[in-house]
Amino acid sequence: MPRIVTLLFLVSIGPLHLLIGCGSNDPPAPIQTTAHLHSIHFVDRKNGWTAGSNGTIFKTVDGGQSWQDLTTDTEFPLTDTINRIFFTTQDHGWLVSLKGQIYYTVNGGQIWRQQSSGLGNGLTDLFFAKNAFGWAVGGGGIILHTNNGGSSWERQRTPTATHLWAVYFSDQQKGWVVGEKGTILTTKNSGQRWQIQRSKVESALLAVSFSDAENGWVVGVDGIVLRTTNGGRRWKRQTTSVQKTWRSVVAVTPTEGWIAGEDGILLQTLDGGRSWQPKDFGCTQNLLHLFARKGQIWICGAKGTISRQPQ
Repeated sequence: MPRIVTLLFLVSIGPLHLLIGCGSNDPPAPIQTTAHLHSIHFVDRKNGWTAGSNGTIFKTVDGGQSWQDLTTDTEFPLTDTINRIFFTTQDHGWLVSLKGQIYYTVNGGQIWRQQSSGLGNGLTDLFFAKNAFGWAVGGGGIILHTNNGGSSWERQRTPTATHLWAVYFSDQQKGWVVGEKGTILTTKNSGQRWQIQRSKVESALLAVSFSDAENGWVVGVDGIVLRTTNGGRRWKRQTTSVQKTWRSVVAVTPTEGWIAGEDGILLQTLDGGRSWQPKDFGCTQNLLHLFARKGQIWICGAKGTISRQPQ
């Protein structure tokens, strides 16, 4: 029986306490928050943002040595859970929320303006291939697309009504979306047509990442790790030493990948997934998102967890 994941990530945690971020080989400054950080994004080695529950947003301009709390400093009314934050430049960024809202900033997150999604459904992920071309996905098989930086968002037709969890594009034309019941969708024309790819699994798939148009990974509940070397025409299941719910994956190169999930488990492969090695950085919190930028892997998660793994 496949496990169905609700739209709200339910993080299994103990009594609430102020987190001092989980350590790493080269730890960034801790973020003083108990919020669950669902997303982290950098545009270069210095400028980055992380966001999560209760409208929490933090920003760094020095590579994580310090973090500014935009939750209180910005004219930002949202108290909803932010599921994903994404920037294309130091100034221009977007976020999507559990209640289906889309917000946009032109000044690095100091002020956010709402963009109309036309939805009541939750949005779970967001991806921009270029400054103007973006996609957002969520409940009920929703895929939204903008080609004008979010001035307007239009719903794209999809062959499924299942919850969709994640979206990734290798370029402006070619992309993938994953979701409940082993759903994998792909497009070769910016989403004008979405087609089903066979995953051969029935469990929820929560994250997808490609290093190029051919090589990528998909991960999900029940310890599922899927690998393709031909753009998803064939997906092959890989095994890991631990069976966790994997919430995030990054494909750095065709041979190097990282996956993260429950109980602070972080795995790395350098051989295309034939073997996955644990990376112990002293964390037991659930890890919710990974981001690769300029030779570094950034990690965020429950109770304000934030960490960095130099490659």
